[in-house]
Amino acid sequence: MNKANQSRDQQSNAEDEDFDLTEYIRKYFRYWYLFPLFVIISLTAAYFYLQITQPVYLSRTTILIKDEKKGIGQNQSDILQEMAMFGGNKLVENETEILKSQPLMEQVIKNLKLDVSYSTIDGIKTVDLYKKSPVIVKPAIITEEGIAEPMTIHVTDANHFTINSEGKPFAFNQRFQNKWGEFTVLKGEKSDYKDIIIHFSNPASLVEGMIDGLAVLQPNVKSTVLQLTYADVSKQRGMDILNTLLDAYIQASLTDKNTEASNTLKFIETRLGLITGELGDVEKDVETYKTSKGLTDISAESQIFLENIQENDARLNEINTKIKVLESVYNFIENAGEGAPAPATYMIDDPVLVSLLTKFNELDLQRERYARTTQAGNPLLETITTQLAQTRQAIKDNVQNLRRGMDVTKQNLEGINTRFSAGLRTIPQKEREYVGIKRQQTIKENLYLYLLQKREETALGYASTVTDSRLINPPVSSFAPIAPKRSVVWGGAGAAGIIIPILLINLIFLLNNTVQSREEIEKQSGLPVIGEIGLMKYKDGIETESIITMTSRSAVAEQFRAMRTNLMYLGNGSCRTLMFTSSVGGEGKSFVSINLAASLAYYGKKVILVGLDLRKPTLHDRLQVSNRMGVSNYMVGQTDLHELIQPTGIHPQFDVITAGPLPPNPSELIGNGRLPELLAELRLQYDYILIDSPPYGLVTDSSLIAECVDATLYVVRYNYTLLGHLKKIADLRKSKRFNNLTVIYNGVNYGAGYGYGYGYGGYGYGYYTEDDKSKPKDIGSKIKKLVGKS
Repeated sequence: MNKANQSRDQQSNAEDEDFDLTEYIRKYFRYWYLFPLFVIISLTAAYFYLQITQPVYLSRTTILIKDEKKGIGQNQSDILQEMAMFGGNKLVENETEILKSQPLMEQVIKNLKLDVSYSTIDGIKTVDLYKKSPVIVKPAIITEEGIAEPMTIHVTDANHFTINSEGKPFAFNQRFQNKWGEFTVLKGEKSDYKDIIIHFSNPASLVEGMIDGLAVLQPNVKSTVLQLTYADVSKQRGMDILNTLLDAYIQASLTDKNTEASNTLKFIETRLGLITGELGDVEKDVETYKTSKGLTDISAESQIFLENIQENDARLNEINTKIKVLESVYNFIENAGEGAPAPATYMIDDPVLVSLLTKFNELDLQRERYARTTQAGNPLLETITTQLAQTRQAIKDNVQNLRRGMDVTKQNLEGINTRFSAGLRTIPQKEREYVGIKRQQTIKENLYLYLLQKREETALGYASTVTDSRLINPPVSSFAPIAPKRSVVWGGAGAAGIIIPILLINLIFLLNNTVQSREEIEKQSGLPVIGEIGLMKYKDGIETESIITMTSRSAVAEQFRAMRTNLMYLGNGSCRTLMFTSSVGGEGKSFVSINLAASLAYYGKKVILVGLDLRKPTLHDRLQVSNRMGVSNYMVGQTDLHELIQPTGIHPQFDVITAGPLPPNPSELIGNGRLPELLAELRLQYDYILIDSPPYGLVTDSSLIAECVDATLYVVRYNYTLLGHLKKIADLRKSKRFNNLTVIYNGVNYGAGYGYGYGYGGYGYGYYTEDDKSKPKDIGSKIKKLVGKS
C-alpha cells in the first residue's frame, strides 16, 4: 500500500510538471460566446471610428541647399568668389532649423489665414471645408471664449445667416459683435452645406502645432537635399502650407544677401566720393602749374628720377591705403552693430585678417538670422554672440600688429623718398615741382579706376543675387491617407476581438479558485476519481431532481451505473461499508449517496443508507421519510436497530436510517462506542452500508466515523469546492487517516469547455438519451447547456 501511494505521488508530481496545451485551450471553449461577441463589438467600433475620423494626407516636397561642406556652389564665377561677404554657401543643419522656425510659420499662417478654419458635419463624418466654405469670416477681434468654443453659422438664404441657436438673422458683409469677438462674414464658395463650424485658433498654439506637423528630413547624409513633409486632413491645405513656407524661406534668404551687398556698395561709394574730389584737385593743380610755368616736357634724367619716385610713391601710397583700410576695419569692429559700413576685404592682403573678417561677417549674419528666428536667451544665439566677441578681439589684435609693421615700412619708404628728392634737387625747380604734382595725379587715377571696377563688380553681384536653395520637386499630396490606416484598424479590431476575450477569460481563471476539472483533482490530491456526476437540471436556482430514475438512460443515471461498477473493484472488491464526506456543505454528498444506493439496489444489492450527519441532516427531506427516531436515538440506547430501519419507497432493497433528533453533543455521541455495534449488525443484513457523514472540513465527526468504514468517498463539486480543499484531501491521503480514500467529482458541467463533453467514458456519442425530449428547448437553454452555469 505504501508503494502504491509513493507511486501515486511520483505520478502526481510528474503530471504537475507537464503542461497539457489541449486541455488549456479546451477551457476557453466554455466561454466561446465571448469571442464572436467581442469581434462584433470591435469591428463595429472600428467601422464607426473609420467613419468619424477624418483621413490625414501627407504632402511632401524636396529642395536642394548649397552647403559649403558638401561642395555645392564651388563653380561660381570669379566675380562672385571675390565677394566673400555675401557668398552663397549654407549649412544644411542650420537651414533645417530655419525652415521650422516660428517667424516663417507665422508668415505662413498670416498669408493663408489659417487662424480661422471651417468644417461641417455630414452624417457622423466631419468634413473640412478649406477653400470650400460657403462663408468667409474676417475677424477683427477674437475673445478667449471664441478661441475656446467653436462658432456655428447657419446659412438661411442667399443673403442671411444665423449664429449657433440664435434666431436673429445677420446679413452678409455686415460687421457684428458677439461673445466670440468682432468680425465680418462674407460669402464664400458655392456649397450644399448650410451649417458651418468656425474654429478660431490661438496663434501661438497654432504655430506650435503646425511646427510639430512639419518634418524636415535629410534622406541622404552625403547630399544637401532636404525633404519637407506636412500631415493634414486637407490635401490642398498641406500643399499650400509647404508652398507658402518655401516662399517665405526664399524671401528671407534673399533679404539677408541683399543687405550684405548693399552695405558693400555703400562703402565703395563713400570711398569713390573722396577719391573723386582728391583726383579733381590734383588734375587742377597740374593744369595750373603747366599754365603758369609754361612746362611742356621733362628731360630724360628727370624721367628716370620720376619713374623711381613714382614707383616708391606707389608703394608708399599702397601702404597708406592699407593703413586707411586697417583704420576702417578697426572703426568697423569698434562700431559693429551701430550702422557702420562694412570694410572691403579685397583691399587687405593679409590672409589671417581676411579670414577673421570673413568669419566675423558670417557670425554677424548668423546672429542676425537667429535673432529673427529664435527667442532671446536661446543657447545657439548666445554661442554666436560669444564667438563674435572673440573674433572681434582677434581682429583688433591683428590690425594693431599689421599697423605697427606698416608704420615701419612707411618710415623706410619715406627715407627712400628723401634720398630720391635729394637727387631731384639737381633738376631745375620747374621740372621737380611738376614731377611732384604729376605723381599725385597718377596715384589718384589708379585708385579711382580700381574703385570703379569694384563698384561695377559689386553692383553686378547685387543685381544677380539668387537664392541658395533650389526646388527639386514641387509639393504633392499622397493619394491614399496615411492615417487612419484602414487595414491596420480592421486588423487591430479583429485582434482586439480575440485578445480581449482571452484576457478576460484568463482574468476569470485567475480569480476563480474553485475546482474546474478532473485533472486538477487528480494532480493536486493525488487520488483517483472513482466517478463523475454531471450537473443536474436547475430551475430558479433549485435542483429539479434529487433522486435519479435509475431505469432511465439519462447521462447522470449512466454515470451512477459506471460508478457502481467501479465500486466493485474498490479495495480489491471487499469494501462494503462506505462513508460519504466532503470539505463543506452543499457539495452533494447526500445527493450522491442516495442515488448511488438506489443504483446498487437496482443492481440487486441490498443497501441501507445511514444518516450520520447529526448536525444538519437532509436525508429525511430528500427521501420524504420520518426523522422522529434515528441514529441519535440508537446511540443513547433509547431503541433497537430494527425500529430505526425505514423503507425508502425507491426500491424494495433500499432502506434508510435517518439521523434522528439533533443531539447537543454529536461528536461525543458518535465516539461513545455504539457505532461499531450498529455497523456490525447492519453488515449481517445488507450487502452495502452507505453512510452520509458531516463535512470533514468543518467538524471532526467524519474522522470518528472513518475508523469504522471500509472506504471513504470524498465528494468534490465542480465550480464550488475550493482548490485549497484539495490540498487537505492530499494531506488525508498522505496521513492515511481514511481507508481506501477516493474522490467523487460531482456537479460537472459538460459544456464546450470540459474534456468529456461528448459523453462519459465508454458511453460517448449519444449512447444515452434525455428523459424530457418532448419538451422543446429555446435558444437560451441550449446556450446555457453549452456554456454551463457560471
